[in-house]
Amino acid sequence: MKILNRILKYALSRHQGKLKYQTTFQYLYHLGLSGMNMGGGWDIEDSGEGIAIEHVKSLFSRKNHLMLFDVGANKGDYSTMLKKLFQEKATIHAFEPSKHTFVMLQKKVGNQDRVFLHQKALGETAAQLTLYYPEKGAGLASLYDRKLDHFGIETKEAEQVAVVTLDSFCQENGISEIDFLKLDVEGHELAVLKGGKQMLDDGKIHVIQFEFGGCNIDSRTYFQDFFYLLSPGFRIYRIVKDGLFPIEEYSEDLEVFKTTNYLCISKKIVADQIKKIEYPNRQ
Repeated sequence: MKILNRILKYALSRHQGKLKYQTTFQYLYHLGLSGMNMGGGWDIEDSGEGIAIEHVKSLFSRKNHLMLFDVGANKGDYSTMLKKLFQEKATIHAFEPSKHTFVMLQKKVGNQDRVFLHQKALGETAAQLTLYYPEKGAGLASLYDRKLDHFGIETKEAEQVAVVTLDSFCQENGISEIDFLKLDVEGHELAVLKGGKQMLDDGKIHVIQFEFGGCNIDSRTYFQDFFYLLSPGFRIYRIVKDGLFPIEEYSEDLEVFKTTNYLCISKKIVADQIKKIEYPNRQ
């Protein structure tokens, strides 16, 4: 692989930066992003999320009961996957603030044992905020009035939703730790983490999955924000289709606003367990 990289670098070096080859390099750029699994994080079936959750399950194989949070549950596809995988071993708290989508969530997962549904959003502070979406039940529902003209999408619907903090919710419901916290809240992920500062500082959250992409343009949040907040206590990975790729240090190259999923594992988890799940063929 190193030899191939050198050959490619030499072959392209004579053309880089030149007007004539900009279309070619733009194609190679998009090809590279796809190869790094950046841009396909919206598809649960093909994004690698299923395999990532299998790895999470292996980390807690000796634990009798797990506390799982699905924040941004939408219609319930992710909660359904969690329930199928962990079955009676887990308690699942699913959060969906939209009154229309919440009805769909209830129909899909509402009758299952140890699955608790909450019609509210999580954020940095308790508040009543506006949720914007193009149509009822849309996965694009966001607390930011997103500019999506380039996709031909207009956020023409809105409703007021209740927002609480992760810390207050856990305190009020007697939840002492969260084994797995999944965040897919269309740009509001950093606010949710800030609202769980006490849980994070106390080491009570063990694994976090968060989505990063175009929504973060609208919320004006950056991968740097996540990295410096989480890296002191967590090992951070990019989810790829067949495993986890470690992110050892921050780089501006990580500021790619295309839907990508990341997994963060508490450094308190012993090293030999972490070694089992890291991307095996890192080049």
